[in-house]
Amino acid sequence: MLVGTLVKTEIDVQPMSAGAPAAGPACLEVLAPADGSLVGTIDVTAPEEIPALVATARAGLASWRRVPLGARAAMIEAAAAALSPRADELGHLLARESGKILAQATFEVRGAIGLMRGNGEHARGLEGRLIPTASWPGNERDLAWEERVPLGVVAAIVPFNFPVELAVEKAAAALVMGNTVILKPPGEDPLAILEVVAALHAAGVPRDALLVAAGPGVGAALAAAEGIDAVSLTGSTRAGISVASSGAPYLRRLHLELGGNDALVVLDDADLDFAVSEAIRGRLMMNGQTCASNKRIILHRAIAERFRDALVERVAAIRVGDPVDPETEMGPLIDADAAATVAGQARRAVEEGARLVLGDLTPRGAFLGPHVLADVPPSAGVARDDEVFGPVFTLVTVDDDDDAVEVANASMYGLMGSVFSADVARALAVADRLETGGVVVNGTGNYRPPFIPFGGVKMSGYGREGLGYTLEEMSQLRFTVIRRLRR
Repeated sequence: MLVGTLVKTEIDVQPMSAGAPAAGPACLEVLAPADGSLVGTIDVTAPEEIPALVATARAGLASWRRVPLGARAAMIEAAAAALSPRADELGHLLARESGKILAQATFEVRGAIGLMRGNGEHARGLEGRLIPTASWPGNERDLAWEERVPLGVVAAIVPFNFPVELAVEKAAAALVMGNTVILKPPGEDPLAILEVVAALHAAGVPRDALLVAAGPGVGAALAAAEGIDAVSLTGSTRAGISVASSGAPYLRRLHLELGGNDALVVLDDADLDFAVSEAIRGRLMMNGQTCASNKRIILHRAIAERFRDALVERVAAIRVGDPVDPETEMGPLIDADAAATVAGQARRAVEEGARLVLGDLTPRGAFLGPHVLADVPPSAGVARDDEVFGPVFTLVTVDDDDDAVEVANASMYGLMGSVFSADVARALAVADRLETGGVVVNGTGNYRPPFIPFGGVKMSGYGREGLGYTLEEMSQLRFTVIRRLRR
């Protein structure tokens, strides 16, 4: 049983069995998407409490930023060390509350622990720069240097699909750089996150440097609150627009990783078996609920039929079931409403001319098996700006490389992309024309090891996450000069 003991300004984690008493009015129930059983409850924060939390974080900022960077890094690393033996336990919890299959949930927890260590290591190695004042007439005797300093109070708003990884990605980087953090976990699956928060507090991070607020309306209240210096949000494009609008009067720093309708382009000389394998792996991670999954598969006409048949054969055999069963290959969506929404999007695509070649468009609670839509018109919503956050493969056929690029770029989104070809020079020529934050050649675009600068362009947001990159996003450059020091 996992129990975190947190102060009133944060969230009390109380995992419970299905037969436990119902939560009170100030609590939020966390239900397992697979069967609706009660995984736990958390205390919620009312939107009107946000100004007091911001004031607490601002008060804590003065002392936290004066803690030496090495000491801050040591606390993050100590929390990682404490969590490491519990990775399997927390992975099981995450699988239950999110519906993510057990192997992926445990991998996420272990990756998040690695990110904690990595942020400590990278922060210790941050280097400033001596500014060449001697090169400018009149400043030859000055000594000037630059360094990275905190932004201030950071609101970190985390989605349900990779909650532990993204909470650590944002909070660990912000904390080690000397910011205080108000973390807003997703209401659907906050429990594993809060175990990470408890570990950080136990490792020495002050409770006024890392606070948690969850509940309806909290994200919007944080985005609009006076005293917030930066907002880091991973979420929908609509949420990003709302956060940007709310923060406009303050000109605050924004770090937005938003939606995507990523294209996976398969040229006529590609290794089809491998391309199918990568398309499945990239699309069905977190049961299809990933911003960087390859939601649009763009196929050269010469190989479209063979790719489709191979894809259908392999996807039809995927085992859908209980996410904590090690044999399960795909679990439920986050809830029944999400499954109904995805089924509705697929149904609308059929109305727009797509052909359903796998699936029955019938959710069963939060479960919706994989679907394949073939012959999707390039004008259909799912081929452009209708992001399907679920296990639907959208196949669009094109005549040549130019058509593939045109279809791929005909979306308001630009997160990731991928190109498959036996001719690497040809693949790079296509990749160079894609309007995305990153491109993978001969691999799914759902690619996010910690060392890459992950992020999008266009309506997929701005800013980059990754080891070192997030540290820069969570800090700002400041210069200091001593006049006439040199003789």
